[in-house]
Amino acid sequence: MKYFTSYKVSIAASLLVLAMAGAAKAQDELGGAALIEAARKEGKLVLYTSNQIEAEQELVKEFNKRFPDIRVEIVRAPGSRLATRIATELSANQLSADVIDMSDRGLVAEIKDAFADYAPPNAADYPDAVKSIPNLWPKSTWGFVLAHNVAIVPEGPSSWADLLKPEYKGKVGLVVANSGGSTWTTAMFQRKELGDDFWQKLAGNGVTVYPSGSPLASALVRGEVAVGAAQSNSVIPLARDGAPVSVSFPQEGIPITPSAAGLTKTARNPNAGKLYLNWSLSAEGQQAWVKGQGGFSTLPQAGLPDGAQEGAVRLWLPDPIEYQSVRNAWIAEWNTIYNVQ
Repeated sequence: MKYFTSYKVSIAASLLVLAMAGAAKAQDELGGAALIEAARKEGKLVLYTSNQIEAEQELVKEFNKRFPDIRVEIVRAPGSRLATRIATELSANQLSADVIDMSDRGLVAEIKDAFADYAPPNAADYPDAVKSIPNLWPKSTWGFVLAHNVAIVPEGPSSWADLLKPEYKGKVGLVVANSGGSTWTTAMFQRKELGDDFWQKLAGNGVTVYPSGSPLASALVRGEVAVGAAQSNSVIPLARDGAPVSVSFPQEGIPITPSAAGLTKTARNPNAGKLYLNWSLSAEGQQAWVKGQGGFSTLPQAGLPDGAQEGAVRLWLPDPIEYQSVRNAWIAEWNTIYNVQ
């Protein structure tokens, strides 16, 4: 009996040691105990983001499960409007953000001097393709997929080319190309991978253009449009929650847009900001984005969103130099084709 008691104590002690080691490892993956303590003392951070407000709020909830005493104040706007706000505040030396997360790397490159020297603890796990701008990291990665309202169209499109079918004439929804980085990436993908005349062909099939991803997703649910090119993180959660929406991953490829997120030089809560970035860029944070919100990730450990099969999905990343060099001219052409003012 004494041996049995001693054995139980030994197991308990071993489990305690393992738990402590696991906690220490988790702390190191997020920047270490000193950073966590300093972030808790600050108690808050201000995040400027072009991510959908609902998606960012859900990510904050996951972050607060680990760090309930750190409040995240979210300031959200579409990419182009957010860039204008940041530029205005910078010119007046009144930038309020601790962390900025932008979808359009072309826009954020214009304000790259606003960011502090920063890299997450797992920086080496990210591919070089997303490290084109120093100090900025792919906190969120958006992907455009195809979605359809099953009450209107029982069998929806499985390829980008399907959007050109006569049965979808007047039933297709799109997001305006200059809404943000992810919509510009999608327009660029269509032109480069589907043909120079794809924009004209699709416009000729009759489309409804929406200002951002959330209104398009809502229009799909309401049946205002039957099919649409939509952000995965807008439509996958809707389908999972029982909305009459089905999602497919087009065979020609899925254009993905890694965001550019970083810590500002003027951060009033630099430790809390760094901790939120470290968590968001960790495997835990990226999995919360992919599995919880239906997004994509450039971190291999994060996997793919529900419904996407490993080996069956081709992810498309634009060349970072071309992405910036042709942006304005191509968007102007896109606006003309789709009659967007």
